[in-house]
Amino acid sequence: MDKKIETTDYKIGSVLSEIIRPKIPIIFLLVVLCFAFFLLGFLTFFTAIFFIVIFTVVLLAMSSDDRKALEFYKNQEELKFKDISEGLNKLKTIIEAIKEPTILINENDVILIFNQSADKTFFSSIARDSLLSSENEIPTGLRIQTIIRSTLLLETLNLYKNSQKNSIEKIEIILPGEIDRSYEVDISRVPNFSKDEFNYLLMFRETTEVKKILTLRSEFIANASHELKTPISVIKGIAETLEKYGDEDKETSKDFLKKLIDQSNRAQLLIEDLLSLNQAEMRQHILPENKVNLTAVLDNIFDGLNELAKKNKINLTRDIRKKDFYILGDEDDIRRAFINLIENAIKYNTSGKKVIIHLSDNSDTVLFKVTDDGPGISNIHIPRLTERFYRVDLDSSIKKGGTGLGLSIVKNIITRHKAQLDIESEVGKGSSFSIIFNKA
Repeated sequence: MDKKIETTDYKIGSVLSEIIRPKIPIIFLLVVLCFAFFLLGFLTFFTAIFFIVIFTVVLLAMSSDDRKALEFYKNQEELKFKDISEGLNKLKTIIEAIKEPTILINENDVILIFNQSADKTFFSSIARDSLLSSENEIPTGLRIQTIIRSTLLLETLNLYKNSQKNSIEKIEIILPGEIDRSYEVDISRVPNFSKDEFNYLLMFRETTEVKKILTLRSEFIANASHELKTPISVIKGIAETLEKYGDEDKETSKDFLKKLIDQSNRAQLLIEDLLSLNQAEMRQHILPENKVNLTAVLDNIFDGLNELAKKNKINLTRDIRKKDFYILGDEDDIRRAFINLIENAIKYNTSGKKVIIHLSDNSDTVLFKVTDDGPGISNIHIPRLTERFYRVDLDSSIKKGGTGLGLSIVKNIITRHKAQLDIESEVGKGSSFSIIFNKA
């Protein structure tokens, strides 16, 4: 939004005032002298008056050049302001057409123009009410440091200003926040329309997702290689055994085949969870915008989970009022997080008999809670439960089909939804896992 340029209102009265005001002392002195000469008898009254009038007219006539100069100055200033305004409007039109966030600043780092993409990316994250007017205009003197706090950007700007470079300067910055965001920044010079100096154009290209993809790809390959090593080794060993001795002992072959299927299923679950985790981490910075009814989500998944509960001799119940609870979210992600937490409560409830699903709200938030009366978890494990591949009991987890990735997936989903995960547990009494969402 470019600043309005105020022009001077030149009125005829002000022009005449500027011309006559400096001559008043001379005219006054002439009147005094003529009056003195009249008293001394050197001039008659009419001669004195005639002399004063003629002298004043001549004096003002000689000042016509001053008036013309003022008029010329007025015209030049109006043309200058018109050119500046037209230049800034053209530049603003060009900047608005740029897809990437783009900001124009002057020599003092004061923001002159920014496009809608920059408005959404940077200005929406600040307290607009205190910095921007109701017409979305930039307050006088708002500097780039107020909006984008990057030491590297400011240092590079200062070096670029002091250099004689005409080429584009490229840097990469990271802006801290709930989720760190990285940007490639192109800095270039733009002539100033009103002064013999330059403005500076900053164009930002976000690279957060690209960098995350590269990082996650490396981590995915490392994790997949490590975790798949065991089931693949077992599958290979069983296959080699069956190849050599399968025909000699049919019963042993059946046992080996069962193990082969179990290990294949484990590898498949592991791959599915790794892919789900990878997807959740890649989308972590993309805020969901759809309205989701949590009551409907639980209704859709309850029957399937209840069958699992019956199989494990667990009584699965719901503590939910008959109303709809809405949040802004991704329904598939929410469903996966709910299933993961409820399945865990059912599978690992080896000493209890019930799991309760609770859903409630207050004026600002919606609370989802899963409570069980199982063996509980020691406090030393709770801080690390959401780490990938962390298991409280490795053997028990593997037997129950756990991959060690479930809670890590849940954590990434919750982070994306700006929600909060609370875990409470007491050994011998059970555990509760809660997600606190902001209301839609």
